[in-house]
Amino acid sequence: MKTVYGLMINSGSAEEMLWDHGVWETEEAAKLYIETEMSNISGIWIGELKVNDSITEAADDAGDEMVECAMCGIEYNGEDVNSTDYDEPVCIYCEPGYKENMNIA
Repeated sequence: MKTVYGLMINSGSAEEMLWDHGVWETEEAAKLYIETEMSNISGIWIGELKVNDSITEAADDAGDEMVECAMCGIEYNGEDVNSTDYDEPVCIYCEPGYKENMNIA
């Protein structure tokens, strides 16, 4: 387990962490942020958070190839494109429209 520090407030019924401001590895760094960026705001303190750091390196991308949708031209992960049921690759977002056009023809 790893300990990080975040900004806390009392929301009335519970203490909540202000996630959108980030977390810091040291309590001193969090204090410095409060002093420099939030000096005009009261009711904020530093809270300790234990996180599981069992993955020591960032998760690697599987390296899946991107596939371009024939309808919209946007590249998607191969799992989001249907390449087996149609003559051309169609993404899951364009597939309903593609099926509709097939029924008209």
